[in-house]
This record gives sequence, C-alpha cells and structure tokens, in this order.
Amino acid sequence: MNPVLPTIDEKNPLYCPAITASKYLSSLRRQNRRRKSLRGENQPPKDQLLSSFAHVLDKALQNVDVGSLGNISESENDSIATSLTLPSWSNSFEQCSTTAKKKTTSSSRPVLGLKRKRSRSSFSDLEGSSKHMRSIQSVHESSFEISVRRERLQFFPPQYSPFVLPKASPKATVTEGLKAKIRSLEDELYGPPIGTESPRGLKPLIERLDSLMPGIRLRERLLKLPDLSHQAITDFLSENGLLNLRVLTFLRTSEIWRLTMTESMGDEDGLNLAGKDVFPVFSKPHSFLFLSELSFSGTRVQDADIVHIHHLPRLSTLLLHNTGIGNEAVFNLVALKRSLTQLSLATNPHIDDDAIPAIILLSKLSFLTILDTAIDMPGIRRLAQTIFDEQRVIDIEVPSAAERYIDNLASQYLLTIQPPLITNPDIVPELSAAALKRNLAAHAARNSSIVAAGTKQEMAARLTALLATRKADLLVREMLCSGDAAAAAALPSSAMLGAVRRRRDPLGLL
Repeated sequence: MNPVLPTIDEKNPLYCPAITASKYLSSLRRQNRRRKSLRGENQPPKDQLLSSFAHVLDKALQNVDVGSLGNISESENDSIATSLTLPSWSNSFEQCSTTAKKKTTSSSRPVLGLKRKRSRSSFSDLEGSSKHMRSIQSVHESSFEISVRRERLQFFPPQYSPFVLPKASPKATVTEGLKAKIRSLEDELYGPPIGTESPRGLKPLIERLDSLMPGIRLRERLLKLPDLSHQAITDFLSENGLLNLRVLTFLRTSEIWRLTMTESMGDEDGLNLAGKDVFPVFSKPHSFLFLSELSFSGTRVQDADIVHIHHLPRLSTLLLHNTGIGNEAVFNLVALKRSLTQLSLATNPHIDDDAIPAIILLSKLSFLTILDTAIDMPGIRRLAQTIFDEQRVIDIEVPSAAERYIDNLASQYLLTIQPPLITNPDIVPELSAAALKRNLAAHAARNSSIVAAGTKQEMAARLTALLATRKADLLVREMLCSGDAAAAAALPSSAMLGAVRRRRDPLGLL
C-alpha cells in the first residue's frame, strides 16, 4: 500500500489535520525500507532526498551515535546538507515557496514542504526566539546584584554627645574636625556643660531639651513651671515619661537629687523599646554624683542592671519594688552599703531567704520592705537576730505569711512561761528526763503536734529547738510590734531594739 502523505498547506506547510505525525513517520520508515532494495543509479533526486531524510530520521529516533552516521553515502550526505540548509532570513519566504511548488509539480503526490520563516524585521525581542530555532540562554546578572548585610537596630548612636553633630560639615576644615572630636570626647568623659540655674543658664538648657525632643512643644511647657530649676525640669520630664537615653546623657552632670524612671521605662505593651537602654548612662564617669533618690518601681529590671547604679556615691533611697529582680540583684546592692538607708524590695517573688546575708550587710538601712517576697520565717529570724545583736534601729515590713505566723504565736507553743519551766535553751542539757517531759507537756498543751515523750536525748533536742524558735520568734515580734509586754518580760534587754517597729507604707510605695 502506498503511504498516505499529508497535504501541503501553502500558508502553514507543517499543519496536517488528515493524519497524525506518528502515523506519517511510521509510513515514511516503511517506504524507506522498501526503497532500500530498489535503490539504483537512475533513482530520482527526490527519492534520494526522501530516502536520506527517512534514514537520518530513523537513526535519530533509534538513539544512534553521531559516529554511526558515517555509514551514510556521500551522495546522501550532500543531499542532506542541501535539504537541511535553511535560507537566510531575508529570502526565506521566496525560497521555501519555490521549493514547495517544484516538489508539488514534479510528483503526483505532494511532498512535505518547509515552513516559512518570519522576517527578522517583523520579529520582536519580547516574543522570544523563532519556533524552530534553539534559543540562546542569556542571563543578565548586572541588574540583580543583591548584597545582604545584617545590622542591629539602634535608635540612637552608641556614643551620643548633645553638643556635637554626628557628621561634620563637608566644608569643615581639619582643625574644626579635630576640635569637634575633642569636644565629643570631653562630653563623653565629663558630661556636657549644663549651665547654672540662673535665667541665663536655664534658657540654653530648655532650648537644648526642646531640640532633643522636637514636636511636643517642650519649651512652652517647661517655661510654664512655677519654680524653674534643674530638679523641677527633671521632675516634669519623669512625670511625662520623657527621660530617654539622650535626655539622661544630657542631664547626667546636673545637680539633681531625685530621679523617677517609672513612667519613662514603662513597657507600654511592648511599645517602649528603648526603655531598657538607659542603665549604661548611670555607669558613665562623673554621672549623677548628687543623686540621692532613685526609683525603678513598676518596671522590668534585670539583675545585672544593678551593676550600673551600685557606684553612685550619694544614693540613699532606692525603690525596686515590682521590678522582677532576684537574689543576684540584692547582692549587687552590697556596694551601696555605705550610703543606702531606705530600700524597697517588695513584690519580687524571686527574692527568698538566700538574699538575707546581703540584706544584713546593708548596715545603714533605716527602712526595709520585703512585702510579697519569698522570704520566710527562717530568714526573718536571722535578720531579727542580727538587728538585735548589732543594736540597729530599722523599720521593716515583712510578708503577709510571716505576719500571720507572728500573730498566732500562742498556737505554736507556750508564750507566758512561769518557773519551774525554763525559757533559755542553753540550760536544757542540765535538765532531768522528768523536767524535759514536764516542759514539753506544757508546750504540747498549746500545740498538739509537739511530742512530750521519747528518750532523754530526743526530748532534749526537741525542747532545745522549740525554745530557740520561740526566742527568735519573740525577737521578730518585738521588731514588728513595739511594747509587747509579754515579749518584754520574756526577753532581757529588749530595749536594745530601740525604735524597731512595724509600719505600713512609710514612703508611699503602694
């Protein structure tokens, strides 16, 4: 059977709706095999072309190496080279049309023609390469050079000087640049000159503060203060939460004596990101030498942050309640033992009995509050014993659990002891077994958990521990409650506790 060949469409030679491409190629292979046996010298050129094309196509489909194509005859190679050589872009249309017409008229059957190529002049670079040409991959990297550099977010320069511009003018001379650098180093070491509290000195101070915080009409608001001074300006800034890093750097050499950081360091639901960066200002040389009252109450403070303030020479009042600090922060406060007289550690549950040794070293304390901490009766007993031994005068506030324990001492053991019962634990080893049992039985009448039986050694150890606890508890009660008659009668030299007493919120902290 004669193979069915597609009909040539002059406008689209490769379009053939009659048969599929696979059917055409299979028939072309059969025709090639059939003509191999009938090939002769007088074979028409079109048959040689068709046979050579089919042979090469069959080799290509069978994944034959390029070297194996050397078996093709030289005439076939010439025919292949002639048939597969594409015309130039400018003359492609005319040559393809002429070749297609000749092949159609020279045979009764139409032969597959070449597809017309689009002219180069009508080709747009945006459309890509030609359909039957392999596109050249082009990578333009010059427009896509990306450099990634990770930098830590900083709101202000690490070394900020309020009087020196961060960048010198391009017209500045070398001498002016050196002077500016020297002035910046002097400001970093000794602090910026803040001026006196006279009207002539306060005016540039207000102007500088207004330039540090523009847009809030700070100058007009400060001029309305009744008593204009460095301390009044600082109090106004602290009440409005304006004590940021730049302002504190500017005020660190002033003679202010009170500083409240609560409003300026407040978390504000995560919006005050720069509030934690103010601590290094306190550790700069010649900073806040006249500061005597400092409050961080209600803010988040790390234990290591206390290192920046423990060298302030005149700091006497420090409020750290509800700051989240722990025992490490209390030990960092020991460096302030020469000046610190009032300390608030309330509402810090991470502070427990392990912080008592550091608190004991603060020998000049006249007021201490440890409300809502984890300090329990063992630590409070140790603190009360130290206060009694060193004859200190101190006002103290203890946790609520310790207060309830002290208020219910009558249910723990016998408070009012009459002879022949003893109160001194040091003479317990001299008692007989009957006397030990009699003393334990008197205390067991108040507290059923006390056992008044056992061997002599067991009862002696039990009575010694009970009387030592009773003595320490009475010291704590005397420290908290002045003039307790029962404790005064039981303890000798109770007047040595002086004005030690309990009082509620003397500094207005809560």
